[in-house]
Amino acid sequence: MVTKKQAALRHINAAILLFHAKEYECAITLIGAAEDLIGDVDSVHLWEVLKNERPDGHSEKEWTTILNMTRDWLKHATAQSGEAREITQFEAMIMIIRGIYKFTARYNKATRDMEHFYEWCRREGYTAPNQQSLVA
Repeated sequence: MVTKKQAALRHINAAILLFHAKEYECAITLIGAAEDLIGDVDSVHLWEVLKNERPDGHSEKEWTTILNMTRDWLKHATAQSGEAREITQFEAMIMIIRGIYKFTARYNKATRDMEHFYEWCRREGYTAPNQQSLVA
């Protein structure tokens, strides 16, 4: 027997391993599944911040579609999405951080792998240098 929390945690940790193996499409697919398992959370996390940074001229639905474009392209066989897509390290990193933040917002817990990934992001200049941990 496995709980949704355990499954989400395993998905996140596997996504981090796949990210470091440069298998970005697999990492994005797993982290997207983890986000779905976690469900809605009450506190603010990266997904909410990204949604609130919607550019002028885009509806909320259009902006959400843009933010999830690669994740959805990996999940669904739709002709309008095209047969090929470039998936970058940056895009995969954003998706993983998004999933990690949602997990920590829901469960107030981070794993060693999550913390190491966050440290890697900080060293690469992707996150705030003064935030030392994922869990407050």
